This record gives sequence, structure tokens and C-alpha cells, in this order.
Amino acid sequence: GDARLNTQVLWVGGWKENSLVDVLESVSFTLWLSFCNFKCPWCANSVLARGVEKKPVSVDEIVAAASRAASFVDYFHVTGGEPTLQFRALGELFARVKAMTGLKLSLDTNASIPGAIEYILSRVALDHIAIDIKAPLEDPVKYARVAGLQPGVAVKMTERVRMGIQVSQRVEDFLELRTLLVPDLLGVEDVEKIAREILEMRLDKAPRLVYVVQQFIPYTGVPEEYRRKPKTPKEQVLEAAKRAKEILQGYAEIYYRTIEDGSRKL
Repeated sequence: GDARLNTQVLWVGGWKENSLVDVLESVSFTLWLSFCNFKCPWCANSVLARGVEKKPVSVDEIVAAASRAASFVDYFHVTGGEPTLQFRALGELFARVKAMTGLKLSLDTNASIPGAIEYILSRVALDHIAIDIKAPLEDPVKYARVAGLQPGVAVKMTERVRMGIQVSQRVEDFLELRTLLVPDLLGVEDVEKIAREILEMRLDKAPRLVYVVQQFIPYTGVPEEYRRKPKTPKEQVLEAAKRAKEILQGYAEIYYRTIEDGSRKL
């Protein structure tokens, strides 16, 4: 049978027992899950997203690894690929990790499967959800280009992402929205549009709302076309974050993340 349907096994790319970069201002045990429903042409985890890198690992084994690391970290963080594709087993994993370790729980998602986020939240409380807003949701054509989707599915996809963001307000600690400035695809004006959309979404139920503008870096895992592109200039990332702050002042905290400065709050 397909291991993705078995609630006791997950398709895993790997894990890192103490990461300083995955949850803002915290140390996390980070698990990477395989497969993704997007095909972002600039993805740093493309081998994972395409399912090239995958091994079936039991929930037990992951819980044991998280338990060993628990005294050194704040969060158990799951990213990908797109973790919500394996939502049943993931709900089980989160619930077991919480019961065994008491660690805070964190999910990184593209929010395109709102029902999966609802399912997980019905099993266990998540402390932190990070959502990549790939492009302005009002511009499905651009969104499709940035996410590597067929334009035909993009209208439905952006609606689902909006729903996924709404559902994610039920976090215990904080909701983090992020946008990566991709060379030739996404610029400062797009971040302004996204900031306005975030404002219009009225995410007042989230206990804390954070928006992070991120720098594109041509890491080794990035597909070839984008690996040849330069990283986004730090000045552009900072400028985009400043404009987002003007729009979201008093409503969301603004951070920018670059290789030069790390994660900085504005």
C-alpha cells in the first residue's frame, strides 16, 4: 500500500536536531517531509519537493529522536516539501510529540490545503504556523508563475490559501506570514500588495501576527535556472520590509531575513 495513507509512517527527507533558523528567535528540532503540490522554480528544497529524496520513517522513530533532543530545543518544527500532504500521519506525529515531550509545535505550510490544517488543529494545538505567501493573492497569474502552477488552477489555489491563512489564526502563540523576494518574479511593489491583503484579511484572532520579508539565496538545492541568479540585494529586502511596515503598523510585527543580517525586527 501507499505509505502516505498509513497513519504510522511518514515520507521524510531528514531532520536536524537543533536548528536556529526555522522558528523566529527560537531553537527547533526540524523535520523535513517529502513531496509538494507546488513546483516553485526557485525552491531550495526541490529534491525533497519532487520526492527524489524520501524514506519511509515510522512516527515512533521520529518521536524518539525528538524526545532525545527535547531538552535542547523550544519547538518541534515540521517543514517540507509540503507537510500537509501527509496530514493524517502528521496529526498523529504532532499529538505524540506533544504528549511525550511537551515541546511547542510548529508547522511550515503553503496553506493550500485548509482542510488539512483544520484536521491537524482538531487533533492537537499548534503554537506556531508559518505560511509562505508566494505572491499577491489578488494576482493568480503571478501566483501561478511564482509557485510553478498551471494558470488554470491558480484562482482556486489562491482562494484555498486565503482559507488556509484564516484557519491558521487558531495558533496558540503566533502566526508568521512570509514572502520571499524572488529575482525577476517578485519585487517591492508585490510585497506592498501582499501587506495590504494581510490587512484586509482581518487576522485579529491570531494572538500575535508577524510578517517576514525574505531574501532569495541561490542555494545548491535550487533548480538550475535560479541557481544562476544572484541573491536578492539586502537593500531591496529592507526596502520591501519598510513599506510593509508602513501598511501593517500596529497590526503585525515586521521582520526581514537576509544572509547578511539574519532575522531582524524593524
